[in-house]
Amino acid sequence: MNLHLIDWMMVVIVLSALIAITVFAKKYNKSVADFLAANRMAGRYLLTVSSGFGGAISLVAMWEMVYINGLPAQWWGMMSIPLGLFIALTGFVVYRYRETKALTLAQFFEMRYSRKFRFFAGSLCWISGILNYGIFPAITAKFIIYFFGLPHQFILGGLTFQMYPLIMLFYLGVAVFIACSGGQISIMLTDFFQGILLMMIFLLVMFFILWQFQWGDLVAGIKIAPVNQSMINPFETSQAENFNIWYFLIGLLGAIYGVRAWQGNSGYNAAARTPHEAVMAGIIGTWRTFASSMCMIMIPLAAYAILHLASFSEVAAPIQAKLAEINDPALRTQMTVPLFLTQILPPGILGLFAVIVLACAISCDDTYIHAWGSIFVQDVVMPLRKKPFEPKQHMFILRCAIIGVALFGFFFSLFFQLKEQIYMYFALTGAIYLGGAGSVIIGGLYWKRGTTYGAWSAMIVGTVIGVGGIVLQQSWAGYCIPALNHLFPDSKWLAANCKTFPINGQYIYFATMVCSIASYVSVSLLGPRKIHDMDKLLNRTKAVGDAMAKEKLTFAKLIGINHNFSKFDRFIAYATATWSLGWWSIFLVLTAIGVFTTYLTTDFWAEFWWWKLIPFSILLGTICTLWIGIGGIRDAVTLVRDLKKERINQSDDGFVKEDKK
Repeated sequence: MNLHLIDWMMVVIVLSALIAITVFAKKYNKSVADFLAANRMAGRYLLTVSSGFGGAISLVAMWEMVYINGLPAQWWGMMSIPLGLFIALTGFVVYRYRETKALTLAQFFEMRYSRKFRFFAGSLCWISGILNYGIFPAITAKFIIYFFGLPHQFILGGLTFQMYPLIMLFYLGVAVFIACSGGQISIMLTDFFQGILLMMIFLLVMFFILWQFQWGDLVAGIKIAPVNQSMINPFETSQAENFNIWYFLIGLLGAIYGVRAWQGNSGYNAAARTPHEAVMAGIIGTWRTFASSMCMIMIPLAAYAILHLASFSEVAAPIQAKLAEINDPALRTQMTVPLFLTQILPPGILGLFAVIVLACAISCDDTYIHAWGSIFVQDVVMPLRKKPFEPKQHMFILRCAIIGVALFGFFFSLFFQLKEQIYMYFALTGAIYLGGAGSVIIGGLYWKRGTTYGAWSAMIVGTVIGVGGIVLQQSWAGYCIPALNHLFPDSKWLAANCKTFPINGQYIYFATMVCSIASYVSVSLLGPRKIHDMDKLLNRTKAVGDAMAKEKLTFAKLIGINHNFSKFDRFIAYATATWSLGWWSIFLVLTAIGVFTTYLTTDFWAEFWWWKLIPFSILLGTICTLWIGIGGIRDAVTLVRDLKKERINQSDDGFVKEDKK
């Protein structure tokens, strides 16, 4: 095993704390609204800390991307800064969605379109979601096994057992216990505890990485990448696959098109105390990730240097030996960075990182199984009923659905073999639903002439293209290529693309977005016309709606700052805008120089990345961890206090009594 006694003690303490918090939180769950959205009582800092970190699979996916592609992907990702800033400051979609008071996205679809459309969209969302989630237990369990140094099998009572399914059962069992005990309340409080730990541990690991590795060594490692596949110069990546400039250009459209579309954290989407608190959580989230982002990038860069430079051959030898034991190429790539960490982190630090691994795994999975289980009940089962469930019956069915999602993830992970990079699989499975959802959400919240027929057409078009992409991806080498070779035996293009389908998941997602937008707009304009009552949808009186429409346009209003912003809120908003636009300006200037000149050498980029990744991460990472952590503790205490005295409204269960035709 890789962990020492002190490391195991840390893991046990964290698990015990999670169970204790879950037991404590359970008594505050008294209604369906509590279970689904913590009765909409969460403050901005609690939302930021609790929902801000991905799962263990996100760690593996990010490390995989950086290890393969290096830093250019981070550069091209900067082109989306203005969109991210616009979404955060204006509360685009976020504010209006919270105004509807919908507990799930598909409930909003019924309020805006029809009950039948709620069922259709909810079913697509659920299918897309559980397929996306299906690989989580597999990747996470393998990560835990290799990182913790656990045996792949063991003998008990003369019988041989595989460790892999047992690890999945164990950590999924903890996630199910948390999600079923108190619903979104227990999830939010346990995720907050884990989020605070992660912020502090990432800060500590950041200092260790900087102390352990010289920047010059990391640069020397990534400089040896193949020609036109530079891992440091974003303008020498013409041969880089998948995570190139086109991946991020498509991401620009997806960033604004898909706001609030993905429902893996639907409980958090509805949990904000007010629409303004939801907006502020998004703004503050910009400042939460300095330490964690730096670690996520520096760790795979260090792994690449160690495994490719001759000067580190002794350190690399045991890592290479363990990697050689992994027969599956995809798994070998995914486990490269985790195995590197087990060799370079000392006892104590290794235990802290083990806590990160386990905390990310549990906090992500309890959120996801709660979301997809809730969506199945709320948006697949409930639209088929003529009357709502009784409260106790409703809670029982929600818990059963959560357990069902966890079991699906377990068995899907046992039998499905991932054939591509994790982020590509996410893009592909998401395309089933996300390609059409963006049109329906944005059109439904902002365009009073968007119709139910337009919504149906957008969803159907997005689904057909998305599912078609999955079929081609999975059957390309085994079925499509033999058939096409029979028809076109001399095709050089088929010979060059015989192993994998040449259009990756990100391009398929782009096709679904463009076609769905065109479908929604054209069908809404050409079909039966109807003007929707937006004030009723957003729970505004007509007078309030008219007043908001007539407000004088100012610079503050243009960037989303309105009467709800306090002086401190305005300071944070302007600071966020200044910081973000400052980096975007640098991006524009250096991109222009890089496109039209050859002045930006590899040495220049080495210096640039040092300034961007290290000094700012140390200073702002420390300050923001303390600031957001203290605010989160205050919000968690306030949530518990308010849940004690909040009146219960059992009719607030997501059932829409009026069926819109």
